[in-house]
Parts: sequence; structure tokens; C-alpha cells
Amino acid sequence: MQQAAEYCGLQVNRKGLCLCPFHHDTNPSLKIYPNGKGFYCFTCGAGGDQVKFMALYRGVSNYEAAKELAEAFGVPVRVPSTYREKREAALRQRRRQEEANFASQAKKILTDYRGLLCMAVRERNGHFFEGLGELTYVEYLLDCLEQCPGDVYADKKAVRRIGEIERRTAGWD
Repeated sequence: MQQAAEYCGLQVNRKGLCLCPFHHDTNPSLKIYPNGKGFYCFTCGAGGDQVKFMALYRGVSNYEAAKELAEAFGVPVRVPSTYREKREAALRQRRRQEEANFASQAKKILTDYRGLLCMAVRERNGHFFEGLGELTYVEYLLDCLEQCPGDVYADKKAVRRIGEIERRTAGWD
């Protein structure tokens, strides 16, 4: 991480601090953590790894930043060259996109359902007991979607339950 910061022209002191390039900084507030563990600015909150740093610094995508860092430090980048490698890379990319779409849609469904359940508990209406019984599970699923969306996407029971919730909220009265 320090090498990436120095590559961008930043001067890192012995404590691992330097001026943050992401805001007008007069006192070193950007901490460069040792052993490649990333960076964090205590003033503006910018943080991440080497690739994120370079992407923010250059104003480019993470992919472009990773390419520049690899080139600058002589790290070989393996690009799929055979038909099989390209097909497998495309399948992985499609899988990541499906997973991201699922997570986004599931979060929306569960957030809406949580709102309905909270309202039912608050108003003590006909869905009161459903609200009491389901709120904890909905919160758990939302937390899982934040922490490990791939695991939720792979869990057929969770996917089926989210589908049931979607149908349930469509008929909510």
C-alpha cells in the first residue's frame, strides 16, 4: 500500500501518515497500514485497498487502476486466451452479475416487508403475529445479504423464502 501511495507522489512518514489527496488536507490524516492492509483517511473517510486508492486517485475504474498498478510494479496479468478460459471468465462474470441483481432485488423486497411488519406490530393490526414472528428472520436475511450475498444466492431455501415474501407482500392488505 505504501508503494502505491509513493507511486502517486505522496510522502508517507514513519507513522504511516500522509496528506490525503482526496480532500484539502493540511495535516496528515491518511493512514497507510502496513503489509498491504489498505488505507483510511480519518478526515474524509476514504478507505480501501491499493486498487481502490489508485482508482480514487486517478478517477478511473478499479479495473483500470489494477492494470496500472500491475504494469507499474511488474506484476504479470493473465488474460484469458483460450476459448475455454474466455468461456469460464464469461460464466464467472455472468454469475457475479446474477448474484448482484439478486442481492439488489432481495434487499428491496425484504426492506419493504420489514416496513410492513413493523407497521403491523406498531398498529397491532391483522398481521401483528406475523410481524412478531418474521421480523427477526427478515433482519437476519438482510444482514446476510450485506455480509455474504453469494451464500444467500446459493441457498435455495433462502431464495425460495424471499420469493414467497415477494408474493406475500404483493397481496398485503
